[in-house]
Amino acid sequence: MNELRRFLRKMNVQLFLAFLMVSVLFLILVTNVTSFNLQQMLNGFVGRDLERTGYLLLDDMREHGIRDKPLTSDQRDWLQRRAALYGVLMEFRNKDRSVVWFQTIQRIGQTAVIEKELPYLYDGMTLGYLRLADREQSTSLNPAIQGYQESLVWRTKLLYSLLFLVAVVVSYLIAKRLSRHLNRVYRMAEEIGSGNRSIRIPLEGPEEVRRLTATLNNMSAELKRQEDWRHQLMEDFMHELRTPLTSVLPRVEAMVDGLLKPDPAQMQEIYEELERFTRLVNDLERLSEAEAARFAMIIKRTNMVKLTLQIYNQHKALAKEKGIKLKLEATNVPCYAEIDRDKIVQVMTNVVLNAIKYTPPGGRVTLMTDWTEDHILLACEDTGIGISTQDLPYIFNRLYRADKSRSRFSGGVGLGLSIAKALVEAHNGELTASSQVGKGSRFMIKLPNRYQAYSKEEGA
Repeated sequence: MNELRRFLRKMNVQLFLAFLMVSVLFLILVTNVTSFNLQQMLNGFVGRDLERTGYLLLDDMREHGIRDKPLTSDQRDWLQRRAALYGVLMEFRNKDRSVVWFQTIQRIGQTAVIEKELPYLYDGMTLGYLRLADREQSTSLNPAIQGYQESLVWRTKLLYSLLFLVAVVVSYLIAKRLSRHLNRVYRMAEEIGSGNRSIRIPLEGPEEVRRLTATLNNMSAELKRQEDWRHQLMEDFMHELRTPLTSVLPRVEAMVDGLLKPDPAQMQEIYEELERFTRLVNDLERLSEAEAARFAMIIKRTNMVKLTLQIYNQHKALAKEKGIKLKLEATNVPCYAEIDRDKIVQVMTNVVLNAIKYTPPGGRVTLMTDWTEDHILLACEDTGIGISTQDLPYIFNRLYRADKSRSRFSGGVGLGLSIAKALVEAHNGELTASSQVGKGSRFMIKLPNRYQAYSKEEGA
């Protein structure tokens, strides 16, 4: 039973059954429509034949001298024989249709299928009306009609058998063709899942399969980039940990062995290395807390214009010292947002320090504040060195540094933007960046006016 279920769950089997079912339903519909159409054609043929027979019978009646008066027994017998000869049911009435002179319809008790009524003209005068009817039994007994019906039924059965066979073959071929592309994608997706990130699936098959293939190729390429980045991350992380330890441990060992005197200068250097090590660990801890949104949020309604002004005043001296012009462009209307003030200050400080750090002397850094009905917009724009399009998607990743030559002393370990992004997302906001190499960068912070619990805290 399980084997049957697995067999029926296969894509090619389901496609085959679906196409075959549609084909069978289509054949049934065509069969009913065709049968109805053929029956109408047969009725039309019988009706025309009945009309022709009626005119022949009227000519025979005129030649036999039948007039508008009650029929004699010989005339009745003659009409009876003519009706049997032509294989029809008949009724002969006077011109007022009030008197039946002769009839076989009611007497025989057959059900009329088709009826025709013709006027009986004699010497240009209407003497009565002849009503002819065809009965089902007489139609089936007609050799010509019976042969036609048998031939039609045989040919119809043959045609439908061929159509059903064609439907089975076509359904199988279509199902096989569609499932072939899906099976290929499935096999290659398994290879991607097993670790083969260099595989590329060819774009073939229906449009939906092509889109799925393109998505898998993009996913494979992104996984490859992420693996390379994680590998680089571990190397950077180990390097950042090894640097202070490598510097401190030999000195401490030399002091323990008495080879190095623990003077204040040596102790100061050891202290600075340990401080860097502690700062790295603290940065990683803050990033982990920010990304998991485990920290306590102290939400207060804050004037964002004043907050931006505070950031501007705090960094004005540093910018001036580096020969950079720090500008403030804030809306003239006070705008408020429900935020954790300290964490947003940390975000903006990190962004502004990065802008000042990578803007050469004579450049400009601009802080901007604006608002919409639902959000507060904070921006920091600089005319610095910019970020390449290859590095821009990854600048918020842990330990990622666009400038690979930066050291711990010159540029940190690349955790500041990761922490900033996590803190903004904890407010259900967005931190985005745009940049051009050699022209500068722009970081945009979008915060909701009213604080909402972080979506991950709500299980979203």
